[in-house]
Amino acid sequence: MKFLTAVKLYYSRKIKEALRNRAFLGMTLGIPIMYLVFFAPLLKNLVGGFGFPSGNVLNMFMPGLLCILAVFGGLFVGFGLCEEIRNGIIERFRVTPTSRLAILLGPVFRDVTALLVQAVLLTLIMIPFGLQVHWGGLLVLLVLMAMTTALFASFSYTLALKLRNEDAIAPILQGISLPILLLAGFLLPMSLAPKWLQIVAHFNPVYYSVEAGRVLINGNFHSASIWQAFAVTTPLMLLVFLWAARSYRKVVA
Repeated sequence: MKFLTAVKLYYSRKIKEALRNRAFLGMTLGIPIMYLVFFAPLLKNLVGGFGFPSGNVLNMFMPGLLCILAVFGGLFVGFGLCEEIRNGIIERFRVTPTSRLAILLGPVFRDVTALLVQAVLLTLIMIPFGLQVHWGGLLVLLVLMAMTTALFASFSYTLALKLRNEDAIAPILQGISLPILLLAGFLLPMSLAPKWLQIVAHFNPVYYSVEAGRVLINGNFHSASIWQAFAVTTPLMLLVFLWAARSYRKVVA
């Protein structure tokens, strides 16, 4: 019970910080809406031609956009932890009897909450534009996206906790984010790519989440890409989380 209370305490603290940050609130929906307004219309004339898959363009575009929010909503959160370390906040936590795991889980749950709020609002905004949603598939997709955010947020926080400096973690995160961005098929399906690039994309774990998202939004639960996405994401998330939990116990001791 004490552990859950501690998690709730750290979670509430991070939620209050986010709500006080007007820039954070504005960009939460600002960036995906800009993708919707300025990029999605470019795809309409491509549907059914140039090797582009047929069907509703928003049903192809929206899952990739959610994956962008899930990945990058978690990957760069470590910069905020660097500032907390510099301001002595983590040092103060060290003298408290609270669980070190709760110090990690509170911020991670905040990041997952932010992702889910973004995803739901974005879905509701896109429906009038023609998005056709299978609600059961969307629910499974949100679970997959929450796991993806938890994976990358845990990694980012732990990296920041170990290196303690934005200049040190920036090149690592940028080096990770670029191949993920190029090989996941976020905005354009990888089926448009040459064969060798499609093969390379299979080494990107996020690729499976994007592919699963595009069948889930249509309610196609029989596609193998769904179980493949969970089979890749679940063990990766658990491994990163175990590494993060061990690091927090050791560093914030």
